[in-house]
Amino acid sequence: FKWDDVKSDKDRECYLGHSVMAPVGRWQKNKDILWYTREKSGQGSSVEDEKRAIQEQEEQMMREALGLAPKRQKQKPTL
Repeated sequence: FKWDDVKSDKDRECYLGHSVMAPVGRWQKNKDILWYTREKSGQGSSVEDEKRAIQEQEEQMMREALGLAPKRQKQKPTL
């Protein structure tokens, strides 16, 4: 059995998985049809870094609220 044979078969719609394993037509050209199986690289570390930064900010704000640390001057956001 070869998926390449399914591409040219007149009844290819009858095969389970034909749209992924034997893509035919313009819709699949230059598209990653197996995107959900790819490993997510680089996103895990940025999410962890963002969580860590937020926790540090919250801890600093809690220390300021309890009077354990001097209050910081609020900075105007720059766009």
